[in-house]
Amino acid sequence: MTVLELRELTAEKAEQAQAIKDKATEESRGLTSEEGKVFDELLTEADRLEGEADRQERLEKTQARLSKPRQRATTPDLANGRTIEPPKPHLFRFGKLRAFMGNEAEANAYKAGRWLLAVIHNHAPSRQWCHDHGVQIVRDLTPESDSRAVQVEGINTLGGFIVPSEMERAIIDLRETYGSARANCRILPMSSDHTTIPRRSGGVTAYFIGETDAITESEKSWNQVEMTAKKLGALTRMSTDLSEDAIINIADDLADEMAYAFAVKEDECCIDGDGTSTYGGMIGIRPKMIDGSHAGSYVEAAAAGDNWSEIDASDLTNVMAALPKYARRGAKWHCSPLAKVAVFDRLLLAAGGNTNQNLAQSQPAMYSGYPIEEWPAMPTVDAGAVLNAVIMMFFGDMRFSTTLGDRRGITVKVSDQRYIEYDQIAIQATQRFTINNHDIGGLTSATRGPVVGLLGNT
Repeated sequence: MTVLELRELTAEKAEQAQAIKDKATEESRGLTSEEGKVFDELLTEADRLEGEADRQERLEKTQARLSKPRQRATTPDLANGRTIEPPKPHLFRFGKLRAFMGNEAEANAYKAGRWLLAVIHNHAPSRQWCHDHGVQIVRDLTPESDSRAVQVEGINTLGGFIVPSEMERAIIDLRETYGSARANCRILPMSSDHTTIPRRSGGVTAYFIGETDAITESEKSWNQVEMTAKKLGALTRMSTDLSEDAIINIADDLADEMAYAFAVKEDECCIDGDGTSTYGGMIGIRPKMIDGSHAGSYVEAAAAGDNWSEIDASDLTNVMAALPKYARRGAKWHCSPLAKVAVFDRLLLAAGGNTNQNLAQSQPAMYSGYPIEEWPAMPTVDAGAVLNAVIMMFFGDMRFSTTLGDRRGITVKVSDQRYIEYDQIAIQATQRFTINNHDIGGLTSATRGPVVGLLGNT
């Protein structure tokens, strides 16, 4: 048998043993005597095959070395006797990477690509590569993996695979790049699906007292903000015609698509969530401001201020004036890309003092000294019937108003049955998170919060 065949048999025996152990773990019990016997036999056979593969590999390397004519070294030697390794050709068969960044971008993408081939195609050389380079193919056996539903769908029967850290880091980095929610909210790692965080609701009060009067007692008060993680999934297709030469592109493209899909949904939940299943039951900051219980969270635009061309500097000044001092240091303007151009750029261009040179140059997105955060999820229409009585934009520091709970990392599941007629593979990625807009202002203008919205007005 060849080394490759021996390695493949070794992996199969190890996977069979792992399946026995996983079954016992899922059923919260130890191995039966029969299972223990089969388990030990499988591991013994795996050890034997691995040893045979090692011996065969050494033999083939020795034979190849002895039969190869001696050649002059082509790589320069260093002072310590080591040599400079020439670049590996497969690391350069790709265009500009989008998902993987940094000095190790190519190597990390290659590692993720090898992992994908091992998981998606059960590719023996890639499984062996992962084994040799410490890339673990870990199955997700947590309760939220929904293994029973996975079996019905034809996806991996043990609940999917946890992506390697290099790929997860690329997805997270891109999710924060694409998504405004993660860039602006407070991020809270969650150790369970449900948690509560304390919130200060009142403080100690000082009173004047007479010479013989008792001091009126007051206490700092607290309440709780509940965070319940929701499962979010993204499903995409990939051709079965994958080659080792393209694995960098495969990993980069898949990480990019997953990150973008997750970031878009997180932003939509944060801004426009209406409490329905479309948004995982989350309430967005704009609907919450106008739910009748948070009138102190916004100011109305001047009369006939229900489209972008009618919003002027005084409307924006009124919003800024309503924001409490504690939230001004990290405050930003939050609006759609259309509103940024139609309102802020329009007012800045009309302010005067511009020259041809600074008009031709790209300027930082700022207004009145505060950054402008562009959210594609914010309103992009320009019609009074739509913008009347809705929050057109808001101003403030979302780190005080909104918490994004992050339950766990990314899990990938694979099915070769769903799109079999197209000769494609279904790849499903999931994450668990929640968003709570817990502090946006009270019933009246006397109870402003850390964000203040601009309400469209006919």
